[in-house]
Amino acid sequence: MDIQSFLDNLVFLNLLLVTITYWASLIYSNFKILTKMGVYGNFFANFLIFILLGLRWFNFGYFPLSNLYESLLFLAWGITFITLIIEDRSRISLIGSISTPVALFVTGFASLSLPESMQAPTPLVPALKSNWLMMHVTVMMLSYASLIVGSLLGIFFSCFS
Repeated sequence: MDIQSFLDNLVFLNLLLVTITYWASLIYSNFKILTKMGVYGNFFANFLIFILLGLRWFNFGYFPLSNLYESLLFLAWGITFITLIIEDRSRISLIGSISTPVALFVTGFASLSLPESMQAPTPLVPALKSNWLMMHVTVMMLSYASLIVGSLLGIFFSCFS
């Protein structure tokens, strides 16, 4: 087993445990340690995805947004990152319990459903090797992540308020 598949499995397992922890913190709201475990687990998942993408960038020499697998991992990183920022500013653990399952499903699809040929590192064609294009794709993926988290929160609060 190589390091990439090990990190994929570790990220998936971590997000699964974080999702269960966040949901348990909603049920057992008097145990504040569950909320802290969820936040720290979410931070650890964010760090693991960052390391996974960083290793791909370091090993293969290009910014890791050139195929679907890398884009989905970057989207999951963005979702966990946006969740950490919003939770830190609002102090509401409900945000993680809504957005972490989406990051889990995105990571699970990227790691478990995509065939090996789509997970293989492939650099962009020379016509697409532009710094402006990489900046555009990065900003768009982060905006998709914030749109997903915001939409989930909007749906949740409109249904339960």
